[in-house]
Amino acid sequence: MAFFRFTLPSERLRFPVEMCVYLPDEEGELSVLWLLHGANSECMEWLTQTSLQRYLAGRRLAVITVSVHNGFYVNMQYGAPYADYMEQEWVSSVRRLFPCLPCERGRNFLAGASMGGFGALRLAVNRPSLFSKVGSFAGSIEMPTIVERYQRGIQPGGEDFVWAFGDYENMILNSNDVIYMAQQCVREGRMPQVCLICGTQDFGYALNMMARDDLRLAGADVVWRETEGIHSFDCWDAQLPFFLDWLEEKGVWA
Repeated sequence: MAFFRFTLPSERLRFPVEMCVYLPDEEGELSVLWLLHGANSECMEWLTQTSLQRYLAGRRLAVITVSVHNGFYVNMQYGAPYADYMEQEWVSSVRRLFPCLPCERGRNFLAGASMGGFGALRLAVNRPSLFSKVGSFAGSIEMPTIVERYQRGIQPGGEDFVWAFGDYENMILNSNDVIYMAQQCVREGRMPQVCLICGTQDFGYALNMMARDDLRLAGADVVWRETEGIHSFDCWDAQLPFFLDWLEEKGVWA
């Protein structure tokens, strides 16, 4: 498997963006998993905190990661326009460098952990033509509720919420509202399939179940997987083979 770590200049961000690309050795048609990191991390997170490289053995699956710092993958109120970059530039810029990567929606998947879980669902419902499946590992999908609770003093958080989103009103009934956008995708027949994975001891377990129910109520096809564990890669790593099998449609899902 070939590994590349590099930076690309960005027209929309006006600074270089760091990313990683894994290309498999296996011959045949490739699929691609675009992976997003969590808060206080960067593009190497999935490659250093999990056994992903070992799990990819024998699979014709390329993996792409990117660094957005604590930008929540949105156009920040006080910071960089990461949503514009993710939606309009990231995928196309990587494909220009690696023309072996497929463009077909059915062979492009997206996932993230924690903050990256929110970013993955947000990108998937804002650009549903790009991805056929999206996964979240204990993602902050119900971000409007999280920020509203933080502003009321009953949810842990920090100034990163303010820098990224500003006020709670900036998060509802718009492109940052995953459930709202999912409803529109379902109505238009463009909603990607969803896989949600969360530990039962995770501090976000209840909100992940809420996201599962809200997405299903919106009409999305959602696979739910819960397991023992807290909010950490120690929990999520063991679920990666299940998730990769789901991407390749190996198994029966509830």
